Formats: sequence, C-alpha cells, structure tokens
Amino acid sequence: MIEKIKARGEELKTLEGHDRLQYLVDIAREVKPLADDEKIEDNKIRGCASNLWVVGNKNADGTMTYKHDGDAFITKGTAKIIIDIVNGEKAVEVAQLTLDDFKHLGIRELLTMQRQIGFAGLIEKIIRLSK
Repeated sequence: MIEKIKARGEELKTLEGHDRLQYLVDIAREVKPLADDEKIEDNKIRGCASNLWVVGNKNADGTMTYKHDGDAFITKGTAKIIIDIVNGEKAVEVAQLTLDDFKHLGIRELLTMQRQIGFAGLIEKIIRLSK
C-alpha cells in the first residue's frame, strides 16, 4: 500500500501549489454525502478545522470500505485522496499504516496547521477503524 501512496503522491506532484488546492476542491465535488444519521460525533474527526466525518466497515473478505463527508471542499478533497487509497485494501494492511506513510502524498505541507491536525486525525481514524 506504501507504493500506492507514493504513486498517488507522484501524480499530485505534477500540480503546483494553487493547482493542487484547486484539484482538492474539484475532487471534493465527487464525494457522495453521508446520511444525516452517519454524521454523528463518533464519526467526526477531532482537531479538524471544519466538520469531517468518516465511516468505515470491515467486509467479510477482510477488506475495508470507507465513506466520508465534510463541510469544506479542501477537507473533503484531502479525505477523498486518502480514502481512495485505503478503500478495498485488507484491514490488516491498513492497520499497519502510520501517519508518516502518508508524507509521500505531499499534501500536508499545503495545509494550515489546524488542517494538518485534522489530516493526522483522519489517518488515525482510518487506522483505528481497521483494527
């Protein structure tokens, strides 16, 4: 999965600073909204500058399925990149990931400190849901 993260990071490197942020906004528009009953405190990412919710399920075949929603486009777009990487992967592999593994994406550097805290909270939540 680290190779998948690195490959996605290479794709993102082709976009310069502002273009990369615009890309996050554009892909956020593809995110299907969560149902209101999934937008609960237990699914909320702590420390995020805006509201972001993540729901994860371990499937019978041991893979993970995640869904998310948020009220800010940059937050939703950032979450979409990460969730697209881990969706369909084996839970045991997701559980072994660390925040440091995602540095290859090159997104964190573009985010404000508050959003970086939310980014870390998102990764921690994705890993926790896989255990």
